[in-house]
Amino acid sequence: MRLKVLLTATSLAVLIFNHAIRAQEKPAPNGKYATVNGLKLYYEESGKGAPFIILHGFSGSASLWKSYVSDYEKHYRVIAVDLPGHARSDYMDTTRVYLHKRAAGYILGLVDQLKLDSVYVMGASSGGFITTYMAILRPEVVKRIIVVDGQVYYSKQTRQIIANCCGDPPGQGMIDRHGKEKALLLRKQFYHFRLLYGDPSFTPDVLASIKAKAFIIHGDNDEIAPLFNALVMHDNIPESHLWVVPNGGHSPTSDPDNQADFVRRTMDFLNGAWDKK
Repeated sequence: MRLKVLLTATSLAVLIFNHAIRAQEKPAPNGKYATVNGLKLYYEESGKGAPFIILHGFSGSASLWKSYVSDYEKHYRVIAVDLPGHARSDYMDTTRVYLHKRAAGYILGLVDQLKLDSVYVMGASSGGFITTYMAILRPEVVKRIIVVDGQVYYSKQTRQIIANCCGDPPGQGMIDRHGKEKALLLRKQFYHFRLLYGDPSFTPDVLASIKAKAFIIHGDNDEIAPLFNALVMHDNIPESHLWVVPNGGHSPTSDPDNQADFVRRTMDFLNGAWDKK
């Protein structure tokens, strides 16, 4: 099933470094910590129903999804996580190189700590990589995935954009969000993605092994994650739907004007309305 709907473009710079969240984030009233293999993970939990884990993009935080949670928590047990090495979560056991596959292992460790037999997972950008890895690593647990502006590998175009835009020190927004030390490391890690090979690396045969039902959402003029990534995922994941966002940049979740449509379509997918009868 292929869906198209008009959404406005969003700036790459806004997505990566300028999420509109308050300075120096503190734990929310529903914030919790879990220690997974020695790493303290922060997450916010609300609602009841099937567990629904949501993952932000690189250099963001769980607050990226704040305005969406009020809709999802009416139907699901929403678990919004600060990725390892981000905001209120501890550093991952890596320095210059940030490995999404390793991060996926920690999120799966959280799933085990919470004693969840099955989960739905949604991730944007780097969170989409981690979502995909989770579905590959634990197919018996991850039942539905939503991947927003994910990638199957870093293309030459992606590497060049990172090289051109991201070699400078972090801006004040990142420092306010993560603290200076962590922001400096995240910036260096993001800049290193221009040299990183093998993470992500989702070849057609690996994608074909995914058992979860998938919803792939992608902007048609996404510069940092070209559209071919979504097409490869949709063509090879056995049970997948594709929503190509006309004139969409890197992440339709960033535009408040799109929120109602985004929530409606993702909810339709999650509740099984699109499943083959």
